[in-house]
Amino acid sequence: MEGLSEALAAEVADFGIDVTIVEPGYFRTDFLTRDSLALPETTTGHYPAIREMVAQHLELQGRQLGDPVKGAAAVIDRAVTGEGPLRQLLGSDSHAYATAKVRALQDNLDAVAATAPATDHPAAE
Repeated sequence: MEGLSEALAAEVADFGIDVTIVEPGYFRTDFLTRDSLALPETTTGHYPAIREMVAQHLELQGRQLGDPVKGAAAVIDRAVTGEGPLRQLLGSDSHAYATAKVRALQDNLDAVAATAPATDHPAAE
């Protein structure tokens, strides 16, 4: 969705249409309950990381950083004013996740910097 939204934003900008990618952190709602994150009682042993992630999410219930009223107000404000960046990060945890993603992307770019040009066409030199 992020990539599609970025492409859409570029395509419709000349028509005066803004696109916003809302990237919320964890909000203090009842989303992180056993009903919404239910897993089967028995599964194969192939997905222990998924079970651990779900368990960690369930432990967050009631301790999420985000205030849903403030989050909704921020989204509404963005929609009404039409002002803001492409990505609307909601919550300090969302900002931390986005920052970690940028660092991981930079690490990846650094790792392939020397080998990426190897596939350039000889005439491009």
